[in-house]
Amino acid sequence: MAIHSKELAGMIDATILGKEATREDLVHLADMAKQYGFFSCAFAFPCWLPMMVEELKGTGIKCIGGASSFQGNEPIELKVAMARWNVEHGCGEMENFMNYSYFKSGMYGEVVKDIRAVREAAPDMVYKVILETPMLSDDEIRTACELCIDGGVDYVKTGTGLLGATDVHTIEVISKAVKGRVKIKASGGIRTIETVDAMLDLGVARFGVGLASAIKLVEAADQR
Repeated sequence: MAIHSKELAGMIDATILGKEATREDLVHLADMAKQYGFFSCAFAFPCWLPMMVEELKGTGIKCIGGASSFQGNEPIELKVAMARWNVEHGCGEMENFMNYSYFKSGMYGEVVKDIRAVREAAPDMVYKVILETPMLSDDEIRTACELCIDGGVDYVKTGTGLLGATDVHTIEVISKAVKGRVKIKASGGIRTIETVDAMLDLGVARFGVGLASAIKLVEAADQR
């Protein structure tokens, strides 16, 4: 599916995840989101959420709030508290990492409990759970998708890109697993407009892309 720049930008969560990101970098992210019309901004440091909400005030561009750190291994109580803090400080959508350690331990009931606790802390907000699919087999991805659906997610999200890229095969596996019951967010290592087109054909509804790559993809969409 070929897509034009404006439509694509409206499906992109532009991100800055680097530990070295400064206030200036976050302001630049907000400025580029406004210039290109990205759907939302995502960033690793929750301390910048109030500032980013103010920077994007009145634009309709959302800030994504994170209920957990990478790998999602915090106690449920901390995830719930973080989810509530994000809601109180103006985030527009919620993301949470699946508890990888619980999952690998076969503690699927605890995985669902963890996912649902954040759902209940932000009941009216679009909610995505991150799987980090490069660390999972195809069968594990299928199982994780079912657990996410049981936990009440709106989106299954592939990963962050920090542990490996998301490829078209992974999206095929997820698409067949979820069967339209939830939406798909592809994130991590998406670098070409051809990859975007292929993932759109498989039902991807949103993309998480680092800011520099997001700009290149949007510009490439109208250069075909």
